[in-house]
This record gives sequence, C-alpha cells and structure tokens, in this order.
Amino acid sequence: MTAPTLEDRVTVLETRLDTVLPNLATKADIADIRTDMARLEGKMDAMGNRLLIQFAGIAIAVAGLTIAAVQFL
Repeated sequence: MTAPTLEDRVTVLETRLDTVLPNLATKADIADIRTDMARLEGKMDAMGNRLLIQFAGIAIAVAGLTIAAVQFL
C-alpha cells in the first residue's frame, strides 16, 4: 500500500472542512442563545423561589403532624 500524496491529504482535509463549516454556529446563533439563556434564568429563579416556599410549607406540615402524633403517645 502506498502512502497518500500531499494532494490526496489536502483533498481529504478540504472535504472534511466543507462538511463541517456549514454546521458551525454564527454570531447571530450565539446571540440568540445568550438571549434565550438570559430569559430562562429569570424563569428559573422564580421557579426556585416557588419550590423553596413549597418545601417550607411541606416541612411545616410534617412538623405539625409529628407534634400531633407525639401528643397521642
């Protein structure tokens, strides 16, 4: 088997680049992603606060049930 020539290797690399380059993100794609992420961060903060309040309510309810159960013993 003969080693590939320099021209063959360059042709292979050009083919790979022609395949990959159209799929790379553009500046506009990156800007859209950053905008979406900024919007989602606000929603995630609000969701985290709601979950914290719900967990606190559950903890208070469980503590109340525990105290009521201990009083019956």
